[in-house]
Amino acid sequence: MNAIVKAALLMIFSVYLNVVYAEKSAADNKFSPSYLSIKGHQTVKVEDWTNPEVCGQCHKRQYNGWKSSMHANAFKDPVFQALWALGEKATKGKTKNHCAGCHSPIGTVTDSITFDPDKGKHGEFQAPGVAAKGVSCDVCHTISATNVLKTKVLEHGNSSFEMNPGPIKRATLKNANSPFHATQYSELHNSSKFCANCHNIFHPDNNFPIERTYDEWKYSIYAQNDIQCMDCHMVPVEMAIKVADTLTRPHKIKDIDLSGLAAIGGPVRSLIHDHGFVGGNAVISKALGGNESINYTESIKRLQNVASLELKVDSRGRGLHNVMVKVNNDRAGHNLPTSLTEVRQVWLEVVATDDQGRELLRSGTLDEKTNDLPKNTTIFNVTAVDKNGKHTEFPWEITRFTTTNTIPPRGYKKVNYAFTLFPDSHNVSIKATLHYRSFSQHLADFLLGKGKVQVPDIEMVTLEKQYPVKNQQVIDNHSTNDSH
Repeated sequence: MNAIVKAALLMIFSVYLNVVYAEKSAADNKFSPSYLSIKGHQTVKVEDWTNPEVCGQCHKRQYNGWKSSMHANAFKDPVFQALWALGEKATKGKTKNHCAGCHSPIGTVTDSITFDPDKGKHGEFQAPGVAAKGVSCDVCHTISATNVLKTKVLEHGNSSFEMNPGPIKRATLKNANSPFHATQYSELHNSSKFCANCHNIFHPDNNFPIERTYDEWKYSIYAQNDIQCMDCHMVPVEMAIKVADTLTRPHKIKDIDLSGLAAIGGPVRSLIHDHGFVGGNAVISKALGGNESINYTESIKRLQNVASLELKVDSRGRGLHNVMVKVNNDRAGHNLPTSLTEVRQVWLEVVATDDQGRELLRSGTLDEKTNDLPKNTTIFNVTAVDKNGKHTEFPWEITRFTTTNTIPPRGYKKVNYAFTLFPDSHNVSIKATLHYRSFSQHLADFLLGKGKVQVPDIEMVTLEKQYPVKNQQVIDNHSTNDSH
């Protein structure tokens, strides 16, 4: 047997062992179908984790950022609760630990989450004490390892982490010293692999990748330049913009001051991470924290600084024109949008009028009565279907995506529209707007009850141009690089 054949057989055997090991680990997992574990398989109780309000006594800045964040709202988020309740009933309990593993890790490992099918519109999950506070301080700072090699797909995801509650709190400072608890430096906490454990989600039965935020980043130019998740999501928006534009990590950028105290009584650090973990979900932040919540205002700023638009108009003769709108994902280190892309809505609204106010083109304008989008709107998302090929917005039903129209990091999408001039049109105005919503109005009505929530429309970026008309032809003298 030659060396090449031996090497090939060895590789096949190695892969086989890994698969068998992963399947055995999944079968043995106490908190299946999540991949959560407790170090040493010790028995734990809710009281083994510290309440975030206690942490906030010394870590005021971090606590103030966290308390209105999606991490803090992870368990009580009403949209999540409604979807989870529907999944609980539809799968006869299979989604309980699958969802709770990331939305209430403490509740999962203490088996303290209960479900009342008769409460609310679809049912309600409840948990005691700190278990109901979602992804709290002590969840992240007691994580001691990743369980990536124990998942069925041998990838991060589905709460693939080990927790070790107790006096030791793990983070990124090598010289931390606290009078309240022990400290330990953790390389994992300084890496996107830490976030990957919950920001990659695959179906627990068919293994289909439903949420791939980590993978979108992993193969991006951001990862190639060592830009980690926390370099954008744990700093102010102004710094996140600098990081994205220069592909430089925050500690190397000197013209924005991020210094401060990690804790009261501690030394001034050159870089303090905020704990708002700001993304694009302004809907829940507003609903639970109000317009004044830090997370809500920061979410709006982030959404309005992530993309840009370009316009180009071409004549096709006899007054017929083509409008090309280019949408650039300038500053998101993952796809735009990301996460539950089957329900996310990033869409284009394009309106063209002439000098007499006559409408030549309209696409993507929300219906004033229903607050939903018209058919044929260009939406940047995915289309998910169930095992019968029927469209679905329920994660537990998804078997595949039939279309994918998200925009990768530093990537773009081009969309074409057409309009025809009137014989007496002398000028044309074209306005393109990129909008964002976490989910549609019809989904909100179904999950929460009709009229309970008016899903806000966030205008991410707008570009408007005026064009002269000569001989039934629009004259486009504009540069295409226009908006930020």
